[in-house]
Amino acid sequence: MNARPESLTSVGIDVGTTTTHTVVSRLRVETPPGGAARPEIVDREIVFRGPVRETPLLDRETIDVEGVAAFVERDLDAAGLEPAAVDTGAVIVTGETARRENAEPLVHRVAADAGRFVAAAAGADLEAVLAGRGSGAAARAADLDGVVANVDVGGGTTNVAIFEGGSKEGRVRETRCLDVGGRLVRFDGADRVSSISPPARVLVEALELPIAIGERPDEETLAALAGAMAHRIGDLLEGPPFDRLTRELAISELPADPVSLDGVVFSGGVGLLVDSPPADPFAHGDLGGLLAAALREHERVRSWTVLESAEDLRATVVGAGTESTTLSGRTISLEPDLLPLRNVPVADAGHLADLEESRLCEPLESAVARLRELHDLSSVDAVALAVADVGPLEYERLGSIADALVSALESVPPSLPVVVVVRQNCAKALGQLLERRSDRPLVVLDELTARDGDYLDVGAPIAGHDSVPVVVKTLAF
Repeated sequence: MNARPESLTSVGIDVGTTTTHTVVSRLRVETPPGGAARPEIVDREIVFRGPVRETPLLDRETIDVEGVAAFVERDLDAAGLEPAAVDTGAVIVTGETARRENAEPLVHRVAADAGRFVAAAAGADLEAVLAGRGSGAAARAADLDGVVANVDVGGGTTNVAIFEGGSKEGRVRETRCLDVGGRLVRFDGADRVSSISPPARVLVEALELPIAIGERPDEETLAALAGAMAHRIGDLLEGPPFDRLTRELAISELPADPVSLDGVVFSGGVGLLVDSPPADPFAHGDLGGLLAAALREHERVRSWTVLESAEDLRATVVGAGTESTTLSGRTISLEPDLLPLRNVPVADAGHLADLEESRLCEPLESAVARLRELHDLSSVDAVALAVADVGPLEYERLGSIADALVSALESVPPSLPVVVVVRQNCAKALGQLLERRSDRPLVVLDELTARDGDYLDVGAPIAGHDSVPVVVKTLAF
């Protein structure tokens, strides 16, 4: 018997510092016949690419939510897609847009409009990984069985994801993110500076460059600023050690060890210009053209093996639409009427394998306490507990785990659904044991990893009700 094919419709929406765009993809799922083999997404086809539009702002600190929502509605109409037909996907607010005052209401509004199971997600590390998968850098690392960095240079940030071979799709080794981008300095129609973002001011002041709002700097001065940005990007990839300005502009924690690269892929709006420079470097009213030129001529960049990207400008949105979804194992335990669930906060109880029965409650109760401390349980649709390792998959051991879970959940309202996520293939057995001990609504998923601070979107069952699509995401505003 052949594997059973099934497909999911996925939407990716990227609201970036400079541009907003939408893609619709078809994800083909195959479920191996018999046994408990996990379903796999075996093919990803982009079926619609929306036009690239400038991200609408009401002012420098406020996104035009209605404008973005109208763009998305127009794109879904053009794709012939009703919101109810959307199975999965992600709304990604990236770069400086993620720091706008109304970024969080924006993603929740767009997620609600675009379909009942579109994730709202943001965060530089997640952006870096999605861009690296969308650009093909992860696949190149797998093909080369080597180490490949994707350098996604956008309007507000530069997000680097480093992938290594050894797996079919390339494994994420680390991410490195920096407050450097082409739209950190903007110009009006007379080529006068109209805005300077705080990260750009750091470099302007450090280099003592004569750049100020309302003035028209000469090209040599602007090239010096673009060169300083390019140097930070080179330093980001080649460090540690990192220079002071790189450390000051870093968005997330920098790594302690250097990495030897077999290749580099550029993506993002500025990344696109590295290989295809505009005739007019100020054509977009910002520093993007000069930054791309500085990267192209930079000594460090010229020393790298630059690989062709599968996607450049749309890398992040393609990654969001095609790579953000994973599938649970087939041995799930759930009440289908509870699904789909969206924005379910996660607390991680960690590894339970080495704990004796008398101590199993401690990390589970601690995880529940964090959920109660960080979230108003009356305002969420469900909560989730993640367990990295339950220990040996024996009946008595799983029974002890079930007892400890029921005890730890006593402080959670009995009507509030609970999602239990385990890495091992044991959800069916654990779910049956929990059902005998508790009447609360439960969903138990296996072969998934979630951490403290993550959120889950859990979709309706697929593959003969043996699996569910899941997006593990970080809401970072």
